[in-house]
Amino acid sequence: MAGHRHSPTDGITAPQVILENDFAAFRRGNLRYTVRLTPEAIVYVVLGSKQERTLALADVLGCHTSVSLRRKPTQENQTAFLCIYSYPLKRKLLSGSARNRVSTSFRVDRFDNYEQNCELAEKWRVAVRCLLAGQTVTAETELTPSLLPSQPTLLVLLNPFSGQGKAKQYFDDQVMPMMAEADVSITLVTTEHSGHAFDVVQTADLSSWGGIVVVSGDGLLYEVVNGLMSRPDWEQAIKIPLGILPAGSGNGVCCSINYALGEPFEEDRMFHSTFVLLKATMKGQTRPLDLMSVDTASQRRYAFLSFQWGFSADVDIESERYRYLGGSRFLFGSLHNLMKFRVYRGKLSFLPVKGVDALKQARQVLSKNKYEVKPRSLPHSSSAVAINSGRDDARMRTRSASAMNGFHYVSTDNETLETPSQESTSLDAQLMSFSTENGVHHTKSEEDHVNGKLTTDGVVGTMDSEDKHYKNGDSDFIGAAVSTNQNNSKSSQPCTAGAKRPHRVYGPSSTLLPPLDQPVPDDWVTIDTDFVTMIIQSISHISEGYFSSPCSSFGDGVLFLSFLKRGVTRRQMLKIMGKMADGTEVFEYGSDGGYVCCKAFRVEPVSPPGLMTLDGEKIEYGPVQAQVHHGMMNLIMPND
Repeated sequence: MAGHRHSPTDGITAPQVILENDFAAFRRGNLRYTVRLTPEAIVYVVLGSKQERTLALADVLGCHTSVSLRRKPTQENQTAFLCIYSYPLKRKLLSGSARNRVSTSFRVDRFDNYEQNCELAEKWRVAVRCLLAGQTVTAETELTPSLLPSQPTLLVLLNPFSGQGKAKQYFDDQVMPMMAEADVSITLVTTEHSGHAFDVVQTADLSSWGGIVVVSGDGLLYEVVNGLMSRPDWEQAIKIPLGILPAGSGNGVCCSINYALGEPFEEDRMFHSTFVLLKATMKGQTRPLDLMSVDTASQRRYAFLSFQWGFSADVDIESERYRYLGGSRFLFGSLHNLMKFRVYRGKLSFLPVKGVDALKQARQVLSKNKYEVKPRSLPHSSSAVAINSGRDDARMRTRSASAMNGFHYVSTDNETLETPSQESTSLDAQLMSFSTENGVHHTKSEEDHVNGKLTTDGVVGTMDSEDKHYKNGDSDFIGAAVSTNQNNSKSSQPCTAGAKRPHRVYGPSSTLLPPLDQPVPDDWVTIDTDFVTMIIQSISHISEGYFSSPCSSFGDGVLFLSFLKRGVTRRQMLKIMGKMADGTEVFEYGSDGGYVCCKAFRVEPVSPPGLMTLDGEKIEYGPVQAQVHHGMMNLIMPND
């Protein structure tokens, strides 16, 4: 199905119609549709029928025009094509929902003249793309290619060894085709060793890109953030939009993003997270994300996710041996550490936020989540934060992963396929093999990454050595292009972000923190006891299935601290593990647990050396303190 069926309702004001034309079905040319474009949707109805089908623009990722399969238009064939890529949410059979890729195509054959049909298809493409970018389009708008918004070039940092080592496969099979559909251009760098991403962002000319996206776990984003904060221009550098696609074991940031938006994450997490990231990128949208400045005895680091000590830190680090299991490694790590069941003597001090009852608010959030129906699609609204366009770094060579707005094709006879115009899209060689329903071209979710799959091999066109820009004949490539670093990784060792790197650290002053060797102020709260576990975080999830802070939200300017003390039994810990997904694990143990809101904290361990983590990365064991800095980062995600 290419949308949800419904019948027009009397008494409801009809939406503004921007474009309306009669098009033929993709395969069955005798079946015709009246197709209307409104600010919110593409609606089409079979001529002579009252039953409408709707493609909500909130679910649409891209729109391309294409030429006939024939090399040149003939007297009998003067048709152009219009293809819309959408990802509607579908209810699953038992519970939950998931997005499915649907490709809907029409024959544009209103005129007997090929150029006129191409011009009409191009108007539709321009209108749809402008609406997807949050621009205002009306029936009076002159729809020319010059109206199209400039798309940013994203720097993509990919760790091929993250998680189960499938990041490159996920990126090629799922991310690249969707980026092509959305006409997003990228520069791809495959990390080769620990600290590679740190080095790249610390020294690069960031004006070359409109944003940085990591394809890895949270650790690589941690490395990027600390690289940006090691630059003399850190105040500007840290403002570059940052995004992440889940290829690690924990994926706490992506899980928190999808939870906040009501997007699915339990299955096909890369697929759903890519959709969310691209929708935000197309509109140039970001949300502020808080940053923690963290001081240890020897250095300062920056974090955006969490600090952990005790059981949760032990599980995170000691489960590295089970990395090949992906997210399941945490279950094995938890069972292993449950048998040890260690406690840690130490002193916890924090600056509470007055008037905030975190436990009460958490219970309200959980109660609301229990009965609230999550939104079925992302809202469609105007753009907020602009993402700048960029240029390629001279150190990296460019390859084209797509020809003309995202379709990748290989010409076997070295002929140049004819295109409607310089702004139009060439037709993928496999595009016609998709399934259809009532003559309109659709793709099933199982087929979507086979047809139209993009790779960085089999490049079409040649590269101009002077401007590093691919060209196909006389027409410049437009749409999703990819650059790659020249030296792809050959190492067989995992690329982690936890290594110490000698560097000068810049950043904001931590006005709430006293020197680490001085006592905390009188308005701080101090707890001196034996702890089982301690988590201090700024967003809702520290990993998949670990909903440890229901009250946390992006850019709220506070931290939420949860802890369990000696007195919690192994049986209770098993119960906690079973309730991790519900976010209720620390709320039922009275004086043995706590959940508080704070602005700063200090942890002073007394127990023999153990493990402490920052954003899932091991840090030196000893006294540590941190302060939250409100909204210092810009995270690529919808802000509606």
